[in-house]
Amino acid sequence: MTGNLLIDSLVSLGAIAFMVAVAWIVFRSPPAAVTLESASERLAFDEPDFRPQRWLIDREGRAAIAEGAGGDIALVSRLGLDLVTRRFPAVAVRAKAEEDALVIRPNDPGSRTLVIAAEGAAEWARKLAPAGGK
Repeated sequence: MTGNLLIDSLVSLGAIAFMVAVAWIVFRSPPAAVTLESASERLAFDEPDFRPQRWLIDREGRAAIAEGAGGDIALVSRLGLDLVTRRFPAVAVRAKAEEDALVIRPNDPGSRTLVIAAEGAAEWARKLAPAGGK
């Protein structure tokens, strides 16, 4: 560079500040909410043979659960700025109702607990509880 330690340091700090500002501008937007449209689209892409029959979408847009024609369960949730899907047989999902929310704990150790606050959560919990237990 210039050979002057002070000028070279200021140029380097300016470049770092510029990169941090660009990253903040680009990545500051909050993740998109999980809607029926976005969940259906992502599930069709990740699991093309899964045909959802019923949906339960979280009021706050955090997650969705779908029941397939064969009894399988698919979960769609936010992870970072993207949506992720997981598909399970109904027996691999433990679900219970807490207040007005469905709490889902997959038996898969790599999956996290999901809370879906929506009307109809108790019905889904009753449907899934005999298969997966409480």
